[in-house]
Amino acid sequence: MIDLFGFFTPDIMFGSVYDIDFGELGKKNIKGVIFDIDNTLVSYRQEEPTQNVAELINKLTGAGFKICFVSNNTKQRVDAFLKGFGEPGFLSYPNAGKPFAKYIREALRAMELKPDEAVLVGDQLFTDVAAAKRAKIMSVTVTPIEPVETLFFKLKRFLEKPIIKRYYRRINK
Repeated sequence: MIDLFGFFTPDIMFGSVYDIDFGELGKKNIKGVIFDIDNTLVSYRQEEPTQNVAELINKLTGAGFKICFVSNNTKQRVDAFLKGFGEPGFLSYPNAGKPFAKYIREALRAMELKPDEAVLVGDQLFTDVAAAKRAKIMSVTVTPIEPVETLFFKLKRFLEKPIIKRYYRRINK
């Protein structure tokens, strides 16, 4: 029997990307970070990376991490975000179709990493975590930066609540 709750349960949860101990991940042989963009690194309304995001990405690349951005948003949106980093550009996959793992696997190939050497950081269980699980990489979920007011996202967040409760029960054992 397939454990659907487990399929959508992240390996680790944090309040924000700034709470993640990337040094600890490096000790676990993590060499690459695949980031979702919207509501993970910046709000949907923030076109370019904030100074804090730019500093985080620079810190990670300076520490030797390979970075890639995989988003379900459009190429135009992803390109606008990446433009804020200047040159050289980062590897990115817009219109990724998460929860499908095609572009997660493509990112791993492009970064020349094995699944156990990468982590996906995102804010949604049904897209980001599911894509990570399908690609067999570690999933790290952060609290969404801002609530999205569409009915679709409200429904998804409502359905995520029992899975998040399960995660906290698991780590508190």
